[in-house]
Amino acid sequence: MASFLAISAIICVLIATVATIVAFSTPNWIEFEGNGDMLCNCHHCDCGLWLHCTGGSLTDTGNLDNCKWFFGDEFFIERSLPDWFKAVQGLMSCALASTMLALMIGLFSLCCSCRSCNPNMAAGAFANLTFLLLAISVILFGVQAHRIHFAEVLLEQGSNAPVYGWSFWVATGACLMSLLSSLLYFCVGRKEDYY
Repeated sequence: MASFLAISAIICVLIATVATIVAFSTPNWIEFEGNGDMLCNCHHCDCGLWLHCTGGSLTDTGNLDNCKWFFGDEFFIERSLPDWFKAVQGLMSCALASTMLALMIGLFSLCCSCRSCNPNMAAGAFANLTFLLLAISVILFGVQAHRIHFAEVLLEQGSNAPVYGWSFWVATGACLMSLLSSLLYFCVGRKEDYY
């Protein structure tokens, strides 16, 4: 029977995995309202890691008709993105793979008791790797978007500055949940080492 700590760890890694998938795939990392030097080659749009939606976000219309993929038009938008943005895309891709591995190993550790190995430590290592990848990508995106595009946390009245979107904050929450799940898995792994 799995302990309360192991169940808590798997719930945390499940939440981190879902949050990473949502942040990875939604077009709401930064919201541009006005004209100027835009990150995704668009004005008045919501920009994500892989697509941007003009004239409002996906939540306004409920479909992808007003969205444009970065890989369309022979990679026109993807080629024009800065290197730091491509690094965030790569880091988030690796974080997604890492959190999926942590989830699979964590689920495996619930139904299997291995005497010669400790799958909880492996799940904790992948959750910790996910935390590091997410932390670096969120910090890199946050700093560069603020430094280059003057992104703000909250939109001030009368301001046309871009604002961090909810996908950015979901990625931040996934980062914190990955840290918590890695700590829980390391505690479970250390506890099982003594039995």
